[in-house]
Amino acid sequence: MSYSPLDGPDTSLAGFAHLGAVIGPVIPWLVWRVRREEDPFVAREAAKATNAGMAFLVAFAAGTLIWMFVPFVGFVGRMLQVAVIVVALVLCVNAFRRVRRGVPTSYPVQIRVLSLED
Repeated sequence: MSYSPLDGPDTSLAGFAHLGAVIGPVIPWLVWRVRREEDPFVAREAAKATNAGMAFLVAFAAGTLIWMFVPFVGFVGRMLQVAVIVVALVLCVNAFRRVRRGVPTSYPVQIRVLSLED
């Protein structure tokens, strides 16, 4: 399903939610909280971004814990942190570009924090 700019959802807010997922689940969650009643497209995309942001946060925290507490292989934790940042940037920018065109998007890995039906 595709939307035209005149009759479609607020794709800029949905795109902002996806870009906000790079730094964690808080920004997309706020977008979801504000728009969940008015615009189902934005709410669904913000829920997807929140779930992905949570996955990015958990992976980054795991890398941080490895770096801090595992002797002799702490560099693996640093490499994991860098990898999470790069993957988050690539996935979120791709999702942003798709959503701005009015096309629903998805992430390969998500931790279900919000249901997509809400």
